[in-house]
Amino acid sequence: GLKEAIAVCRGKRIEQARMAQPRSSRPARLRLPALAALICGLTGAGRLFVAVPPHASRSVRAPSMRTVQTARAAGPYGEPSGTWTLRYFDGRGVAETARMILAVAGEEYEDFRYKFSFSTPGDFSTIKREEFDADQAAGKLDYAMGKVPLLQAGPDFQLPQSKAIERYLAGRFGLMGSTPEEAAWVDAVCEHVRDVNDAYRSKGLFGMKDEEKKAEINKKWFGEELPAFLKKLEAALPGPDGHAVGGKTSLADIVLFKLLKDTWSNQDVAATYADCPKLNAIVATMDAHADLKKWIEDRPKTMF
Repeated sequence: GLKEAIAVCRGKRIEQARMAQPRSSRPARLRLPALAALICGLTGAGRLFVAVPPHASRSVRAPSMRTVQTARAAGPYGEPSGTWTLRYFDGRGVAETARMILAVAGEEYEDFRYKFSFSTPGDFSTIKREEFDADQAAGKLDYAMGKVPLLQAGPDFQLPQSKAIERYLAGRFGLMGSTPEEAAWVDAVCEHVRDVNDAYRSKGLFGMKDEEKKAEINKKWFGEELPAFLKKLEAALPGPDGHAVGGKTSLADIVLFKLLKDTWSNQDVAATYADCPKLNAIVATMDAHADLKKWIEDRPKTMF
């Protein structure tokens, strides 16, 4: 009757309207495996997955799962193995902080020291370092751009650059705080100390032959400039309890101790931070550390 005629007419209109739509706006029909190949991806775990829409036919079979093989990274940054070896010259220099870290951590290592001598004492243009030069020529120091220090542990691990070595060892042995924020503050304190050291190095005293001028520069540094730096450093330290950061020993304490107790052996540095209770407490804490104290007492006596 009339209802059937209306329904047929309405159906034709709907079909005509659907066909009149642009092809891009029509509902897409699910065609697998082409669709499956389009939407399959790679997860972080290294396995393929296929996302199938909920309205897809249950009879459609997705591609089989497979594991993507990834090669182990090549280079000097594999897993450390065996005994640590720290290569540097026979001196404290820029390797001494790393040695102190290893002492505080109670970690055994080979303290490999390249010997050197001078044809003219104190004249670095006449330095002789045969073993270092031989290792450099043989490519043993290539990962360090031909320099030292270089930290090694087995055939798959080598790390150059003194500051990178310090931060790596500190992180490995729990000396970078307990949270990301504490680690950032440990790093910040280390950079404050670097600023102090850089300020002194910039004075050009190394190799200076004018003893009178050298004495004048040192008098101003230890009498005025260093105390001013240390007062600022004291105010910047977040830890009030004998530790720079986080209430426990960290790399920050070690670098502060080295600055104040192991940088200028021929000066009364203690007077420069006499009015800094935080710095005094940190020095006292590290002075009492048995392993660090033993290292300082037993280490080789060197010219620098």
